[in-house]
Amino acid sequence: MDVTLETDGCEGPEDRAYPAGLDKVVFTAAEARAAGMTDYQLRHPALVTATPGIRFWDVGERPWPQMVQAVSSLPGDHYLSHSTAARLWGLWMPASLEEDLPIHITGRKGVAGSRRRPGIVGHKAKLHPSDVVEADGHRLTTPERTWLDLATQIHDPLRLVAAGDALLQRQDGPLRGIEVLGRPHPLATLADIDAAMARRRRTKGINAVRRARELIRAGVDSAAETRVRMLILQAGLPEPVVNQEVWLSPTLKRRPDLHYPGWRIAIQYDGRHHGENTQLNSDIHRDSDFTDHGWESVKAADDIYTARGEQLFLERLRRAIQRQASVD
Repeated sequence: MDVTLETDGCEGPEDRAYPAGLDKVVFTAAEARAAGMTDYQLRHPALVTATPGIRFWDVGERPWPQMVQAVSSLPGDHYLSHSTAARLWGLWMPASLEEDLPIHITGRKGVAGSRRRPGIVGHKAKLHPSDVVEADGHRLTTPERTWLDLATQIHDPLRLVAAGDALLQRQDGPLRGIEVLGRPHPLATLADIDAAMARRRRTKGINAVRRARELIRAGVDSAAETRVRMLILQAGLPEPVVNQEVWLSPTLKRRPDLHYPGWRIAIQYDGRHHGENTQLNSDIHRDSDFTDHGWESVKAADDIYTARGEQLFLERLRRAIQRQASVD
């Protein structure tokens, strides 16, 4: 078996001769030895030790998806969890939790073995068979169990609700963003979430989860839409309908992000991703359709993440409610 590793003029792993069956950027030491590499070759200067037992080719950046898959394959009864599993599933999280490191894993309570390694945060918990799954070569917690664990990392109630909304996206909704596993929507049902909560009645963060559970809704398309809905509720206004189609005429229907059917108010979030010409034109036609049929559109933009932006949006919405209520 050819296990020769070139050392001169090599820019990346594609320039090196892999042992047969080891065509990975990231691999465990056990996989390398099984493929025929020696301990001496595992100390090749172009190989980086990410954590004991795992190597990757130094190609200028850490290959995160392959890294977590390698951690998942390390011996032991443990599963990718918390923000690591959430990123794989594509749950909406604060930017600070979308960074590559550390990698979180959870092992079963009462099972011997420590997962304390550099770059890895180990947790111990009671893991029911329904709390874990294998997907695309990853051993990880299920989407609903992952959401429960996120309550120990996400301390903003609005962000926790957004992560829960990501579980319940409508089947034809947009991609969740940073998902690696690429599972179809929805990732879970309310029954799945309730069952996971029932198995974790006494655990850190469960009270925050219970409060968030009452506020998550099916059909939300983005974390920004969650924020808009939550701002409306916190302002004491009625809860709008989420992402349901509206028939403006017998032949025309539209799907606003949120809406009040009685007042005929459509609430739209138009963030940075709406700046492309195609999307911009579509938004203009959509808003015109609502206006032409006696509806009013109220828009929220990226400034809803500031106190001033929140205030201005809510003022626009209240004025729209007053106008539409007076028409009725």
